[in-house]
Amino acid sequence: MGKGYKKYKSSTGVEYNFYVVVDGKEQFISLNGPGSILIVRDAKLARAIENSNHFKSKRIVLVSVVGDPELKDDEVKESMEVDEYPSVKNVGDAVEVLTTIYGVPESDIARKAQAQAKAEELGVKFPNWK
Repeated sequence: MGKGYKKYKSSTGVEYNFYVVVDGKEQFISLNGPGSILIVRDAKLARAIENSNHFKSKRIVLVSVVGDPELKDDEVKESMEVDEYPSVKNVGDAVEVLTTIYGVPESDIARKAQAQAKAEELGVKFPNWK
């Protein structure tokens, strides 16, 4: 399969910004703000994160694995799996989900169109929000 992703988050609520080395090159990892989630689709990057001191000390934790848990190297998921929230029926509900679960600043999604655009960007669906 090889198509999937892993979600990581800060277990402490503290912001973490650090570098990991992938194929000899440094890559910047950023978990900004409480509730922020990092979605990783590259197996090498996931391994680098899981070998970091932040992960080993449980400051950063694996929240979920979607699709193939053994992501294949150099295979990037082209279309993100969609997380659905059928309980969301209005913009207030959507803002709550996007801010608490995905760490989106409330000021970025004050309007309905902004919340819908951010949800689409994150692969989040609200099927009962009309």
